[in-house]
Amino acid sequence: MRVYPKSADEKLGFDVLRDRLLAAMRSRLGEERLARIRPFRKLEPLRAELTRVAELQEVFRFDDPFPLHDVLDLRDVLRRAAPEDAYLDPEDLVATRLVLATLRLVQRYVETRRDQYPALAHTVSGITALPNLEKRIAEVVGEDGEVLDTASPELRRLRRAIQQVENKLQAALARALRDAIGQGYATEDQPTVRGGRMVIPVRAEAKRKVSGFVHDVSATGQTVYIEPAAVLDLNNEVRELEAEVRREIERILRQVTGALREHLDAMSTNGRVLAQLDLLQAKARLANELEAVVPQLNDEGRLHIKSGRNPVLQLRFQRVNAVKPDTDTPDRAVVPLELQLGHDFHTLVITGPNAGGKTVAMKTVGLLTLMLAYGLPIPVDPLSEMALMDRLIVDIGDEQSIDEDLSTFSSHVQNLKYMLQHATDRSLVLIDEAGTGTDPAEGGALAQAVLEDLTKRGTRTLVTTHHGTLKVFAYERDGVENGSMQFDQDTLSPTYRFQAGIPGSSYAFDIATRIGLQRVVLKRARALMGEQRASMEALIGSLEARTQQAEEAAAEAERLRREADQTRQAFEKRRLKLERERDEVRQKALAEAEQIVKGANARVERTIREIKEAQAAREATQVAREKLDRFKTEVKQRKKKTERRRQQQENRLRKVAPSEARPARPTPKAPGPIQVGDQVVLDNGATAGEVLEIDGKDAMVAFGSLRSRVKLRRLTKVGGKKAQQVQVKAVKAADGGVPAMHARTNIDLRGQRVDEALAEVQRFVDEGLSANLDRLEILHGKGTGALREAIWEYLATRRDVARYTEAPIDQGGAGITVVSLG
Repeated sequence: MRVYPKSADEKLGFDVLRDRLLAAMRSRLGEERLARIRPFRKLEPLRAELTRVAELQEVFRFDDPFPLHDVLDLRDVLRRAAPEDAYLDPEDLVATRLVLATLRLVQRYVETRRDQYPALAHTVSGITALPNLEKRIAEVVGEDGEVLDTASPELRRLRRAIQQVENKLQAALARALRDAIGQGYATEDQPTVRGGRMVIPVRAEAKRKVSGFVHDVSATGQTVYIEPAAVLDLNNEVRELEAEVRREIERILRQVTGALREHLDAMSTNGRVLAQLDLLQAKARLANELEAVVPQLNDEGRLHIKSGRNPVLQLRFQRVNAVKPDTDTPDRAVVPLELQLGHDFHTLVITGPNAGGKTVAMKTVGLLTLMLAYGLPIPVDPLSEMALMDRLIVDIGDEQSIDEDLSTFSSHVQNLKYMLQHATDRSLVLIDEAGTGTDPAEGGALAQAVLEDLTKRGTRTLVTTHHGTLKVFAYERDGVENGSMQFDQDTLSPTYRFQAGIPGSSYAFDIATRIGLQRVVLKRARALMGEQRASMEALIGSLEARTQQAEEAAAEAERLRREADQTRQAFEKRRLKLERERDEVRQKALAEAEQIVKGANARVERTIREIKEAQAAREATQVAREKLDRFKTEVKQRKKKTERRRQQQENRLRKVAPSEARPARPTPKAPGPIQVGDQVVLDNGATAGEVLEIDGKDAMVAFGSLRSRVKLRRLTKVGGKKAQQVQVKAVKAADGGVPAMHARTNIDLRGQRVDEALAEVQRFVDEGLSANLDRLEILHGKGTGALREAIWEYLATRRDVARYTEAPIDQGGAGITVVSLG
């Protein structure tokens, strides 16, 4: 995508994002690659880049730390290693080993997760890991840059020899120094080094009395440093051994450098891969900070932004919210943008008052388009649709130049000229305050002519203006649509929400009236504007107010509809459960009755046997048996009838219309303190439970088959001890509360702070327990993962939560937590 003019990045705010990327870089390699990046021009390479960034986002949010540790620039090192027989310093080899270790760890990290991150796996496949070279360097050079004794057997032998000779040298020096001290010649009691030779300090006046060579004199001239003749040969031997060590080290370094020289091409490629990974990790970290995603992509110029947030504003608000002194002040948040372009119309004319958000909306569209072209995920709903344009042409702000003799209007005309020369049906053109800078009538006419030409060729065009003629043009012309920024007419303040299809009023007179401009001046201004124009502005204002009211009413209706659906579904589920429980109780009672009959039958048989043995009347025995048979038959029939009725009820409840559900009446509070056996509800909930035991301020309560230990202060008494009988009732809510069937089964916590979200999760889980629900869903989004982690930590403390896990991929994945209760 080509961008015009050169200052477009700065005008849209991309320079802020570029600075954030630069701050996240870990190497000069990445910084240089960032400086060279340009917007993608083809869709497939762009898709590949966005996929790599999205995979790294997942790595940073949910996986083990990514081992991109040492991204060092080795280009100068490789150039110095290239000549034959050259050798590198130990510090250069240390840097090379660190880079080789990073390459190896990154490649192994991604390769073990190839199925999870296929795009990253393809990227790291360009790495040539050199474990043998890495190992050889590690054997030669330590982390502090010192050549190790393990570098070669000869180096080890030479250093041991030096140590042995130095021990002899130290002993000889000690003897010479003791003699000098004993004779009063020495000024200090420790030998020292001068010119690489071991010497002893002697008073200047006694220098001729100590046999040896003078190597140095102190600054005061009172001390001379003499190498005793007795240690001369030992010092010479040390110097010779040190020279041999230097030659051996040089040989070793040449050998290791030669091994590196064989892989110069591979190391150059490795450097390019590291630079690419450095840029990718910076993009992924910025995307996670913005909670950005990869939208649906097309190359046909269609834009459908859902819940789009201006990245620059989002970063600014995050910084302000982080340092604000008053924690009670609500956090500032970006108002989401909902906007379409390139579907039913190609040109969008946005009107409305100053400071109402027109330019911000336009810049948001331009910045999101530019970010995407640079391979950056954008802060929108994942179902948004964005296009890779062939050109982004921007006419925003003042481009006047004294050097080039350009006025404000002339600079606008230059931009319009470029648009008309280069814009295509796959270009995005942004024009801010069209028609300004010259006579209003002429400026409006020129702007309309330009828009007519761009619309005819199908260019995606976004324009802001105050010209009423352009509002009429957008209304009358096919392919052009009006839009405005919503304005609260009660407070005369902007809401920063975009609304399509409706032109906006400038509200100049209303705002002037609110500020207190003299009425006589306002009256004269209205007269000068003309009644027809004033009526049109008033009509637009009225239409905008009605639209705002309609949108609010529609949102409220949708909220109520969702709540009604949840209530209806929960009620049906609860009613079916109650019906089953009732029939189970009946079946259990009948089964017990049958057991009683069996026992009675056995007893009767024994009685008959006894009667026979007593030779009682045969007729009496027969009557008793017949009565027993009839009773057994009756019990069996009742059992079959109950089973049949239960099956019919289940079938009927599966088909029953949701509208047949009726909420239960509320259960009033019961007087007196809570005691064992009382019926209670939790947090004014709907499901009644029985108090099993009371321990201080805690109580164990049974809600059906679920037992839970809760604080006494959270319980409300709704009845005393239950009579010991089988009875099935509809559960009722306490204090006129909402029935259990109204309990929510899912909540949306996106955008909330952690403390607010945790309080909402506590209420949500308690409601689910009160309603005897089995499964809950918590929508928290993916984001940085902090909110999800805090929710999981809280759920782990709940003994009444059986398990919690993330939803399946096709049902929201890591953005949703599924909670099983009980």
